[in-house]
Amino acid sequence: MRILLDVMGSDSPPEELIKGGVAAAHETDVDILFAGNVQTIRAVLTRIHEQEGSHLSILPTTQTVTMADPPVQAVRNKRDSSLVKGLLALRDKQVDGFVSPGNTGAVVAGSIFTLGRLPGILRPGIAASLPTLSGQEIVVIDVGATVDCDPKHFEGFAMMGATYATALKGIDEPKIALLSNGEERGKGNKLNYRAYERLEASSLRFMGNVEGHHLLTERPVDVVVCDGFVGNVYLKAVEGGISAVTDLLRRNINASARAKVGAILMQPVFSVLRETLSYQRHGGAPLLGVNGVVVIAHGRSDARAIQTAISAARCAATADLNKLITKEMERENASGS
Repeated sequence: MRILLDVMGSDSPPEELIKGGVAAAHETDVDILFAGNVQTIRAVLTRIHEQEGSHLSILPTTQTVTMADPPVQAVRNKRDSSLVKGLLALRDKQVDGFVSPGNTGAVVAGSIFTLGRLPGILRPGIAASLPTLSGQEIVVIDVGATVDCDPKHFEGFAMMGATYATALKGIDEPKIALLSNGEERGKGNKLNYRAYERLEASSLRFMGNVEGHHLLTERPVDVVVCDGFVGNVYLKAVEGGISAVTDLLRRNINASARAKVGAILMQPVFSVLRETLSYQRHGGAPLLGVNGVVVIAHGRSDARAIQTAISAARCAATADLNKLITKEMERENASGS
């Protein structure tokens, strides 16, 4: 198993990403191919006492796709970037998976242009696994790949999300819901209403609408479907809420000596909270629907988050997730014809 890690263009420095790749190589059976500036990567490997070899290798590049770059223009104009060359390596079967914490729009555009879509898939979707109070994750798709959707795209998202939940989360017959502003059938805009009708008519285990505030607390379903614009706003709102809670706790703990003593006694509880809600623990989000294993990591990923993103890519490649999605799409099309 060989996973390519794009170490350029992230909000985190290349050294932090490389450390995550090295840790993944040591702890699992994967070989890591670092894509990026060769001098930078070699300097980091030397600094952390690692050497190039069979488990750690470098794909040299001279350009970087930044977070500010327009996605399509970046993919077309920066052909020697770590992002584009990394996707080309995946297309040419030089690696089994591609992981990047860089420009999400460019990763999506580059994946579509370079890898193409799976048969029957109209639009790709990013599937994020979010922590819940039940201890079991909930899958939300799409969280940013396709912001302008047609109702039929929702059906593809639901099918891919359900296949992902079964293959990698071990959930048999996952329950699907549509993210809306109310649970009643008639809630939502025209797009959601038409998407509801399509999902209801599908062979999927569709449970109806669900509101955002129920997802992390009650976890009413296994997979939540939405368009990429709504999903991305929801994801960032959740991340902001988690950060606000942790910051509020930290400020109040430091406000008095009594609070600091209480914090010491509550340390095990805080550790569980941090472990449950931290995005580092949940790693990257797979881009489902493209012809290759692509995992998009958080732009602020630290070494641990990169480890888990690489693990997500490894699991998707091992499970042959794309073949499962293709088979499920063929089955759904056959049942509907």
